[in-house]
Amino acid sequence: MRTYSLGLSWVWSGVVLIGASALVVSLAARQPAPVDAVDAVPTAKRVLEPVRYGRDIRPILSDRCFQCHGPDAGTLAADLRLDVRDHAIAARKDGPPAIVPGDAASSELFRRIASSDPMVRMPPPESHKNALTAAEQDLVRRWIDQGARYEAHWAFEPPVRPPVPERAQDWGTTPIDAFILQTLEQAGITPSPEADRVSQLRRLFFDLTGLAPTPDEIDEFLSDHRPDAYERWVDRLLTREPYRTRYAERMTAPWLDQARYADTTGIHMDAGRQMWLWRDWVLHAYRDNMPFDQFVIEQLAGDLIPGASTWQVVASGFNRNHVITDEGGAIDEEYLVEYAVDRVSTAGSVLLGLTLGCARCHDHKFDPISMEDFYSFFAFFNSNDEPGLYSQTPDANRAYEPFILVPTSDQQARLDAITREIEGLKATLETRTPEEQEQRERFAGQIQESAGVRWSPAHVVSVTSNGGATMDILDDGSIRASGTLPERDDYHVTIRTSGSGQRLILLEALEEPTAPDGRIGRAHNGNVVVTGLLASWSTPDKPESKNDITFSWAYADYAQENGNFAVTNLLSPNNAEGWALRAHERRGPRYALLLADEDFGVEGVTDLHLIIRQQSIYAQHTLARFRISVGTISDVGADMLPNAWGRWHVVGPFAGDEQNRVWEPEIGPEHQTRLDLAATFGEQGLAWRFDERLRDGIALPLYDGRNITYLGRQAFAPTPRSVEVSLGSDDGFRLYANATQVAQRQVDRGVAPDQDSATIPLTSGENAVVLKIVNTGGIGGFYYKQAETATLRGDLVWALIPHDRLSAELESRLDRAWSSAFLPRYLEAAERTAALDRESISINAVVPRTMVMKELPEPRPTFVLSAGLYDKPDHSRPVGRRVPASLGAMPADAPANRLGLAEWIVSDDNPLLARVTMNRLWEQFFGTGIVETSDDFGLQGAWPSHPELLDYLAVEFRESGWDLQHMIRLIVTSATYRQSSRVRPSLKELDPDNRLLAFFPRRRLAAEQIRDHALYASGLLVEKLGGPSVKPYQPPGLWQEVAMPQSNTRIYQQGTGDDLWRRSIYTYWKRAVPPPSMLTFDAPTRESCVTRRIPTSTPLQALVLWNDEQFQEAYRVLAQRTLAEVDHDDARLTHLFRRCIGRAPEPRELTLLHDALEEYRARYRQAPDDAAGVIAAGQSSRPADADAAELAAWTMIASSVFNLYESTTQE
Repeated sequence: MRTYSLGLSWVWSGVVLIGASALVVSLAARQPAPVDAVDAVPTAKRVLEPVRYGRDIRPILSDRCFQCHGPDAGTLAADLRLDVRDHAIAARKDGPPAIVPGDAASSELFRRIASSDPMVRMPPPESHKNALTAAEQDLVRRWIDQGARYEAHWAFEPPVRPPVPERAQDWGTTPIDAFILQTLEQAGITPSPEADRVSQLRRLFFDLTGLAPTPDEIDEFLSDHRPDAYERWVDRLLTREPYRTRYAERMTAPWLDQARYADTTGIHMDAGRQMWLWRDWVLHAYRDNMPFDQFVIEQLAGDLIPGASTWQVVASGFNRNHVITDEGGAIDEEYLVEYAVDRVSTAGSVLLGLTLGCARCHDHKFDPISMEDFYSFFAFFNSNDEPGLYSQTPDANRAYEPFILVPTSDQQARLDAITREIEGLKATLETRTPEEQEQRERFAGQIQESAGVRWSPAHVVSVTSNGGATMDILDDGSIRASGTLPERDDYHVTIRTSGSGQRLILLEALEEPTAPDGRIGRAHNGNVVVTGLLASWSTPDKPESKNDITFSWAYADYAQENGNFAVTNLLSPNNAEGWALRAHERRGPRYALLLADEDFGVEGVTDLHLIIRQQSIYAQHTLARFRISVGTISDVGADMLPNAWGRWHVVGPFAGDEQNRVWEPEIGPEHQTRLDLAATFGEQGLAWRFDERLRDGIALPLYDGRNITYLGRQAFAPTPRSVEVSLGSDDGFRLYANATQVAQRQVDRGVAPDQDSATIPLTSGENAVVLKIVNTGGIGGFYYKQAETATLRGDLVWALIPHDRLSAELESRLDRAWSSAFLPRYLEAAERTAALDRESISINAVVPRTMVMKELPEPRPTFVLSAGLYDKPDHSRPVGRRVPASLGAMPADAPANRLGLAEWIVSDDNPLLARVTMNRLWEQFFGTGIVETSDDFGLQGAWPSHPELLDYLAVEFRESGWDLQHMIRLIVTSATYRQSSRVRPSLKELDPDNRLLAFFPRRRLAAEQIRDHALYASGLLVEKLGGPSVKPYQPPGLWQEVAMPQSNTRIYQQGTGDDLWRRSIYTYWKRAVPPPSMLTFDAPTRESCVTRRIPTSTPLQALVLWNDEQFQEAYRVLAQRTLAEVDHDDARLTHLFRRCIGRAPEPRELTLLHDALEEYRARYRQAPDDAAGVIAAGQSSRPADADAAELAAWTMIASSVFNLYESTTQE
């Protein structure tokens, strides 16, 4: 057995402390004595069993042969398949059959595997696979001689409840025990006696709650002599608080590994994100003992359940836990494929126990899963309404789209109250006197006359599509695109108009009945992204003499808000984001009004040439129908137009020097006269990046620490003018307009609205507004709001376009804008409504949110991808949505979406889910699954140690209504589970890996359990269900070592108070740097699905327990608690020992502890600085009157005891 030793070399606060060697050697030497007396049944020589294909032969052939002679047609050699009997025994032109049933000597397979000639032997040396051992050759020989019978793979056959074996001994009371005993007896082994009662209870507590029982709980159990005392504790731990919540936290931990849950995105920036609400859904599901079939359905397809609740949609976040990218230059389509592949691999591994991902690039080498099977499964997950490439942001609390808001009860109550008040104000906003209505009806004509706006008749001369779409000119002057649907396109339009002095262009995107869902775009979701509008003009007599038109201002009724998609992007020729029309979210036409920087055209006839560029990264986002109009506007009219603003961008943070110098550096953005998004700044070469959080009128946090952050945006003014702005900052700021400083405030403060005001001068056309935020420490902050005083502010601008072109919605918006501008009583109600809207926005900005699934209106077409490459779809191999053919088929009437898939996965038609789940549960309680390869139930997987038991558990689980707690009760009340963990010497030879479970398998606690055990034993543990992830103690600088300079998780901001002592399941999980202490104890990074942790034993683990601040603090607080709660040394030593280990110390151990305590006392009385170092760890309070030497001595005793193997091992 493994020997655990205890060393006491300490490195605390730079002080090396040497422990008492006698305590180390003596306490570590206490190992359970081997017991052999109960092994009374002699080991009988068993009759040689027939060789089974599934158990004995398939694993050999799968490992050594199937790579070239298996199901993958792409690598099939010699046209020979050994995984199919008919192929293997078929006559061959070039020699004897590979297998001659009943005659191994005549079988080419046996001749090849038994040959010593490398030119003949299989597998060949170049395969780099080991030759078959003599024992394996003998198995193959016997199998062929016995008839070479094949059998279907056991895991793909439906489980059937087997009869429970009769017991030959009076041992055990559950069906589990009957199956285990039968196998033990066949091997000539007897089970172990029951563990002592303390070990049983401690084992049960750790397995069901992740925490140890207290001495009081142990004493209560020991004093309860009722025959069902143990079973009562089982029910108590599963159903009563606080144990019920602890059970949920214990069960959730491994599910987070499987679901690859983390608080950051991984890849590149490894940015922070909000997913903790999904984790809380899992916690509540376990706490409420949600039926497991429902647990699976809601996570795979909660968003698709008819009438889905908010929390059912939250559950679908299981499919969004994967890594995502925000790396500039990444290809959208590539990562959409990667996300879907990850979902397939995760669902396959977690729910089916299959390595589906192996069939991405070729047919599976070992399992009957073809590429068609893989991409048919892939198709279920290939239609989420998401980008492949996300924008970067300083917001480490972002939920990446699609997401759902989940307000707290208080937030929801206030939002409901706001809605009610706004509804009440509508009566004021929607009523108008006859005189007011008459003024409103005259307004548009009056304003167009005052502004010199005249719209000229326009005739479409020609229109073509670069992408090959069919372009039709309709009777209303609009243009329709149909036919070929290219990934990207440019429309070339020539319009003939009359009159000179033209300056306005109106682009209307119109709904088209033949487009998807009758929307304005040709993409599956109806959305459109216009990336440029290039214009020139000529006269019919000189068509080759074209004059370029430059636009200086643009305004739109709608733009998509979750990215840099403002219509002003059309004013920058090289802007790749473009104007996104948000048509996938809101129906109806869209309008864009553009102003040329000077008049164009001549008297008579003018030809206007337009190129409507649609080169977005979002494929097929092109216009389905549109119309162009041309008009004039006077200088007076141009002066009436409102300013047009681009979205905010950010660059930084740039690290600052000492506090009084952080104001001085000028890094470059302040010198820009126009916002150059391609420019880089500082030593790190940082560039402007879009941040969707940054909005006007809301105080928002920025980066933490002493730094400088720049915020910049474009302003497009139709004419020269000034703008009044209101500012807030944390700490100070400098404001620049076109590289000229216009305001500054050097101050240390928190951000709030309206702390300062400034005037920004704007020139005609494009302007650069740059705000430099100087943060002297803590969290930075920003607030900005501008006043709009133009005559045609807001939606009043739409009074300029022809009235018959206005949609009903835009006319309503114009009505409200007019009333707000010209009716005082309306203005009061409108201002109150606007204030309520701002409050609603502010509340929603902090409402918890989480990433979820959202199905596209129409599924994406899916094809087999050649070699698994996103850009190589094989259009000759389209696939529909279905499950792998080797596993059966979904019912014909099942919905062909994730909900239908989920319902099939939990149905009786799927042979895998119940088996895989029960095997994983068995692994959780016994360390190893009945199938040792719990992540692979395919042909490469291990044969079950107890096949009938696994099928019994699977059927029982399913027929119990997928009741997980019922199955847990069955396991933990079994005699198998309650056995002693002491190892008998004879078992080392008979069953060295304890696969037959003749004793309980001792194992170390999981990473989370070790930390939680220390916190709980000390009394530090803060128990609260759910909530945002927390940041406990961690060595400084780890995040910075691996983070990109502009990553929003570059700096680890350690929590305070309760956040330091929450259960480990709530610890913030950064994929690039997971919590180091848990990583040391074998926790995964969660960059991908992990279904089982492989235990290791390394010196680093001992160093963590000795030196990690969170453990040092726990030892000190445990010492404080012991001194405060118990009198006298012997009682204190016993109490402390029981808090960590459960049992009471033996007299010899108590003596050693007492001697060590005296040694420590003497040492620290002589070395007060060392004592101060020992008790300095952590932020928890220390008694003001504490004797430092005494507390340090007891802290060392607490550390010594906790570091004993019994403390962190499940006996």
